[in-house]
Amino acid sequence: MQRRSQQPTPKSKSPNQMSGKRKRSLSPSIVNDMTKGPYYILRRVLVGVCFIQVIITGFLAICIFNSAFSSVRGIESLPEVKPKTSTGKQKIKGHGGQVIDFDIGENEAAIVLSQHEVKPNRLEVKWDEGGSNGGGAVTLPVVEMWSKAAIGTYLWQHILEGEESLDELIPGATVGELTMPAFVLRYRSGPGIVPETVPHDVTHLVLVVNGRTEEKIEHAKVWLDDLITWEKPPVTILLMLGNEKCENHWIDKYMAPKGPVTSVLLTYDDPRVDQVTFHQWPLGVATYRQFPVIEEEKISPEAPRKYVCNLRATLHPNSSRIALHNFLKNDDFASASCFISVRENWLPNETPESMKDYVESLLQSDLTLCPAGMNTETYRVYEALSAGSTPVIEDITTPGNCDAKPWRLLKKHGPPVIWVKSWEQLPKILAKEKRYSKQYKALRRLRVSQWYEWFKLKMRDRFISIVTSLLLRPA
Repeated sequence: MQRRSQQPTPKSKSPNQMSGKRKRSLSPSIVNDMTKGPYYILRRVLVGVCFIQVIITGFLAICIFNSAFSSVRGIESLPEVKPKTSTGKQKIKGHGGQVIDFDIGENEAAIVLSQHEVKPNRLEVKWDEGGSNGGGAVTLPVVEMWSKAAIGTYLWQHILEGEESLDELIPGATVGELTMPAFVLRYRSGPGIVPETVPHDVTHLVLVVNGRTEEKIEHAKVWLDDLITWEKPPVTILLMLGNEKCENHWIDKYMAPKGPVTSVLLTYDDPRVDQVTFHQWPLGVATYRQFPVIEEEKISPEAPRKYVCNLRATLHPNSSRIALHNFLKNDDFASASCFISVRENWLPNETPESMKDYVESLLQSDLTLCPAGMNTETYRVYEALSAGSTPVIEDITTPGNCDAKPWRLLKKHGPPVIWVKSWEQLPKILAKEKRYSKQYKALRRLRVSQWYEWFKLKMRDRFISIVTSLLLRPA
């Protein structure tokens, strides 16, 4: 049997050898394409972009953390109340006569300067027609102010901070006197002040009248018609509570040169206001309801308040007040956190008890809801400001002939208020109130009350300026 010739058995190749063969099978051009081709470059670019984004994100996170930490530290405590020092650093006079370091915002400098201005001082002099204090004192011209509308009380008591007492000669009349930089202001008010009881040798007069309704206009005309009959009518400035629809053209017949009135200080956004003959004047608080001057110590900005908001209003038919009231009473948070008191019929007066309750509700509320009435400007806004409660104002145009842009005077002075075009914005406002700290709300109360004091000082200076320019200009 022939032996089969043995063939050499092929040797198995190791994995390394096989791998080496695969590597050798790749041509240099392919390797070059993988390492330097467009896909490899794109991958490198994407990796680089991701790395840069990680760095930027980390940097922003650090900045946000530092900002939040600084904000928290800034509101950890209220502004420190310190006794007044003799240093040259300017400080703002706060509540209770204390001096507080506090940044009021854009109006801080004006507030500080106004606080240092000389306020009107009460004169302790005899009432003589020369207006002289005797003993060689400088004789100042005398300006009479006859107030036949509650807006005159707002000017005298709240803005000029004047005092008054019963007139010993005229029953039912009150009198007061202030000295200004260039004139003496003599104030007369009350039902006893009628054309037959006032002096007729007056040369300069501020006459305060009510022109809101036809009935009030007729009473105002009695005074103006009487002035025309004088042999020498006084140069007269008319301070008037205007019509809520700005229908005030009845006063034209009494304007100079036909009549004695040279200038008019007028409430509401009358389109004729030109700051020359017609000047806009704030509505102020409802002194005809005996709204008081709220003392500074009663505001207590540091003390937390009981209510998030308040609404006290008459529900006029087809007004936004009805929708606002429905939301407040049906919303769980609002109904539990806000003071709500409404009535169906408007009442011209308050009882001492109801007024006390109303003032207390302002002093205990962080926000005061101020829906528009017949005119968008309402007493409630000024009453809330006087109590350190932030007004939430319905900023809409009401029917009539008033300017299409309401609240011109207040907006000009940058008030710390919340404007809304619709009460549908209220849920978001209340949601923010939940997140605000007690310290933030305290600072806001302080800002509101100090701004309102500054605003009254600006109105005081405006009044003095108008009267002085009238007195000093050539005949």
